[in-house]
Parts: sequence; C-alpha cells; structure tokens
Amino acid sequence: MSTLLHLLVRSSNETVSEEDECAALKGPTFDPNSDEYTAVMIAWCVTIGLAILASAASFWLCFRHFQHYHNPVHQRQIVRILLMVPVYAFCSTLSFRLIQYTVYIDIVRDCYEAFVLYSFYILLTNYLGPTLEAQHERMQGKPKMRYPAPLCCLWYNPSGYAFLLNTKFLVLQYVVVRPATTTLAMILSAFNLLCPTSSSPSHGQFWITYINLISSTLAMYGLFTFYIVVHHDIKEYKPLWKVIAVKFIVFFTFWQSLLLDALVAMHVIKSSTTYSSENATDLIQSFLICTEMVIAALLHMKAFPYSEFTQGTPGSRTRVLPSMLDALSPMHILYDITSAPGDVRAQRRRRKAKKRNRILGQFDDAFEDRISMIDVELGSPRTASGGKSPGKGRMDSPLSPLKTAVGVNDIREESEDDSEYESGSDEGALVGARSRDFQSHDPLYMGDVSLEDFQGDVKRSDL
Repeated sequence: MSTLLHLLVRSSNETVSEEDECAALKGPTFDPNSDEYTAVMIAWCVTIGLAILASAASFWLCFRHFQHYHNPVHQRQIVRILLMVPVYAFCSTLSFRLIQYTVYIDIVRDCYEAFVLYSFYILLTNYLGPTLEAQHERMQGKPKMRYPAPLCCLWYNPSGYAFLLNTKFLVLQYVVVRPATTTLAMILSAFNLLCPTSSSPSHGQFWITYINLISSTLAMYGLFTFYIVVHHDIKEYKPLWKVIAVKFIVFFTFWQSLLLDALVAMHVIKSSTTYSSENATDLIQSFLICTEMVIAALLHMKAFPYSEFTQGTPGSRTRVLPSMLDALSPMHILYDITSAPGDVRAQRRRRKAKKRNRILGQFDDAFEDRISMIDVELGSPRTASGGKSPGKGRMDSPLSPLKTAVGVNDIREESEDDSEYESGSDEGALVGARSRDFQSHDPLYMGDVSLEDFQGDVKRSDL
C-alpha cells in the first residue's frame, strides 16, 4: 500500500502538460531499465500474492460445499457467490499487468458481478420457499409498509405476488444491463469513442457510467426492500452476514471506482512524466480489489459455512464433479430471464381474476338484496304484497318476468370460448352476463330461494 501511495504522491507532484482525454492507456512500464520498474514489480508481486491467498480460501470453501452438496437449491447459489472472490482477484491481477486491455477484462468481472447479485436474491427467496407459491404463502399476513427512502411517502403490500415479482425484476434487470453496457464499452473503445477519463456527455463513458449507476441502484434498492420484509422470517439462516458479504464486494468496489474517477476529474490524481492519471487509478483499483478480496474470503467463511449442510449427515459426502457441474450451470438464470415475460402475463391474469372476484362479490350482495325484496306467494290466492306481485300468478309460473340473476346454463355456452373466464365456472358466467346487461326470463323456483330467510317478511305482509 505504501508503494502505491508513493507512486500517487509522485504522480501528483510531477505533472505534465494537458493530454488527450481519449488517449489510449499506456500502462505501467515493466522495462528493467526504467526508473519505476522496482516499484511496479513490488506492487504487482504483492497483488499476485493477495489474489492467490483470497482465491485459495474461496476454492477450499467451495470444495467443502461440493463434498457436502446435500441441499442443491441453496448451495448452488452459495457456490456462485463464493466464486466471485477468485473472479475479481484474477481480473484485477490481469488488469494490473495488461492495463491496455482493462476494458475487455472488465466484461468478465462485470458479468459475473451481476450474476452473483441475482444469485444472492434467489438464495433469499429460496430461504422462504422453493416455489413462488410457497414464498407467497410465507408472506401472507404481513401489513402494508412504506418504501425505503427516498420513496418513503409511498406504501406497498408485501403479501402479494406483485411484491415478489417486482423485487425480482429490479434485481434481474441488472443481470441484463451490466453485461450489455460493458459490451458496449468494449465496442466504443475499439472505435476510440469511449474516452474512459472523460466526464463529457459527448463521450461514451459518461452514459455508460450513469446507466450502470442507475441500474445498480435499482437492483440494490429492490434487494434491500426485499431483505427488510423477510429478514425476520429467515433469521435462522443469519441473513445479515450474507448481505454484508455480498454488498461489500459488489457495491463497495463500484463506488470505489467512482471515487477514484472523481479524484481524477478534480485533478487530485494527476499525470506525471511516466504515469498518466488513468494508470495511477487503475493500479490503485487493482491493488485495492485484491486486498479487499482477502477480507471478502474471510467474510464468506463466516456467512456461508459448509457446516450448515453437514448436520444430520456428518459422514455422508457427495461426488464433487456432479456437484460442481450443477452449481456452475447457467441454465437456471437463463430460464429466469426467458420466463420473465411469462411471469408478467401470469401476474396480469391473477390481477384480472382478483378483479373478477371482487366484482362477483358485489354482484352477490346486490343479488341477495334483490331476492330479499321479492314477493313470495305461498299458495294463497292473494300475493304476499297485497295483490301487487311483480309476477302474473304463482311464483313457479313459467312466465314470471322476475329480473333475477342470469341463468347459468344459458350464458355458459356463450362464455365457454372466452379466455377471460374459466371453463364451466358459474361465477365467470354470472359476471359475463352482467357485463352484457343480460336478463333472463327463466323461472325462479321455490328451491332457489330459502323460505326461512323470508318467512318473517311474508307473515308481516299477510297482516
């Protein structure tokens, strides 16, 4: 660390004339005859050592999970999170040595970063239940809550399907946006349109940085909102340590890079005769990431111990290779991405069904009120309302024009091809009839009305 700080101080004191902000990165000089060769080699060797140490700790923990792969639903996501440490360490070490290819190396790191964030969200949902229905069942009974700042003036219902899907999509969009912007940065760099140190809207780096910032903020907001709701329900899994371990890597490194870029823009980190300001920031970033990966590996041992999966089966071990192939397969996340439109359509159907049920409940109330006011004839030659019966004769007359509910059998044939209603559903038929303003002249038989409910009204009418 002292060597890199020395390089930073020296580059701040030995400034040179203004250079093209879109110039290609030159990278550190590994020429044995150069003045900075000793300092660069020391820093690079330390970076390699830290990367090896962090990667070894993570590989060991992954191997132990593979040996006790008794819960694939949970351990699949855990292994993917653990492998973020060696991926970050390896990419940072390469960026230190091959700084001119940093843009291309970052695409691997950034894609895996988004992959890990989504894997962590899936891990939290799997703690609730293995399926969306099971997760929804666990969320029942939760009261309405305020959104975290800055949307604290708005409320949401965590017990609905919409909450689970909305938070999922907030995190899932980062899996798509982050690799896409990194790929775009690689293309712009090939045409000298990226300008990594530029803060001008006329250059690609400006837009890519802010798109990533918005996308990562939305993902973190969705993840944080979901964690607030469920952390009491999954407290046996110690979720706080897991959140700290993931957030430390994914978001701390991102904001760290923004801070270094801001120092360059404010000319706190300046160019020198041997180093550009970009070189200094990339060297510092690579070194800091490798150092942080050692800390992250220790946090992972605390947050994701393999001992959780050895209880009850201390002597039982699983085969390493099949466990490894299952954990590293990308098919699960690809399925989630491709099935996202289907989840949206399913949610729309649930909302329509909920609306139909609400309308049906209102219709049932109105129907009961209408029946309670019907004059019922009990075999007397006079009507229950003193001769003012709405019908002509007895209630079982086939010509009775009572405006009752639509005959279910009449309307079922018209609505059975309508996808908005379930086939054979009496409720759907009633709602469909109401939407068509349909009135049936089918007779209302005595069996359709509970006479006990109206006996008191009939006696009062006869009086």
